[in-house]
Amino acid sequence: MKKFILVLIPMLMIIGLFAVEFEISGENRVRAALANDANENDGGWVDNRFNIGFDSQFHRNLHFRIAAEIGNTVWGNGGGAISTGANINIMELFFDYYMESFDAKISVGQLYWMDKMGLVMDDYFSGILLRKDLGDNLSTEFAWMKAAENARYAADDHNVFMAHASMSSDIPFGAYLFYGQDDQMDFQNLTFMPYLSMEMDNMNFEASVFMDMQMNGDTEMGLGGAIKAGLNLADFELGADILVATENGLTTLSPWYQNGLYIYGIGKHHDGVNLYWNTPYEGNQDLFASFVGTINAPISEKVGAFAAAGYLIDLGMELNAGIEYELIPDLFHMSAYGAFGVHDNETNNYLFGTSLKLEF
Repeated sequence: MKKFILVLIPMLMIIGLFAVEFEISGENRVRAALANDANENDGGWVDNRFNIGFDSQFHRNLHFRIAAEIGNTVWGNGGGAISTGANINIMELFFDYYMESFDAKISVGQLYWMDKMGLVMDDYFSGILLRKDLGDNLSTEFAWMKAAENARYAADDHNVFMAHASMSSDIPFGAYLFYGQDDQMDFQNLTFMPYLSMEMDNMNFEASVFMDMQMNGDTEMGLGGAIKAGLNLADFELGADILVATENGLTTLSPWYQNGLYIYGIGKHHDGVNLYWNTPYEGNQDLFASFVGTINAPISEKVGAFAAAGYLIDLGMELNAGIEYELIPDLFHMSAYGAFGVHDNETNNYLFGTSLKLEF
């Protein structure tokens, strides 16, 4: 913590002296859970995580951001005080510069990016991102992502180049193109991933398909796609999530695909169990598919209930449910949830958790 404060104090002084605009945002989460593992060993833990970000506008064309994560630590790890075993990571550190002559924005440093569904990436990366609008309806992104820097004086790095174009219309659609080269593994991939997204009255629908060419001596092809659909009725919301991938699947960077499950996936309130998820649509040996249904229902102005049920081929099935409570609207939230899963090997797993979250 002392190291972080030593970095933070001069940084705030610099921002305060020179920034035209200055904003602070963040999130603090405390979570307690009871669960068992893949061998049905019972246990429980409490963890917390604090994220804070500083945004400053030095010039109408120049924006700077730094964000840090403090914690993401299980209580008791490293001793009685968090400072003895705390994780302090700079998650974002970049500037945005608007190039007036080119009418485009360039971001350089360590920044956050995700594809439409988080199938390939939903994380921070180091590199360069260029954004440019072509007319009123067409937006483009181009990025160089430094996925891995290995030995500094050897040609053994992993670089990824991304291009993205999206068209805003009655049915918005777009496409991603990734080319990755991992010199250490002697592996290259070429991924094409188009998508569409639409909303109509009380319905929403998102779909994405991918074609992934994987070159490592031999050339393999992976195919697949995902669909997320929702129906907003007067008293509740229904959702459906389908993900399918053929043999070889998809080459990913740092995905965070949320299917609404906790034991067999990633859910809204818990991201730390995922006993059997492990991105099964990447490099899979056979056909993979998951089918999940969700429901959300408001109980009162501040309280809502949610539930999900799903089946994943060769993995298992899960049922979960919980409640959300706004202690202070738009600021302080509480959630409580439980999940039960049955693995295809007849292992039974459970999870019960509560979370407190402050967002500002």
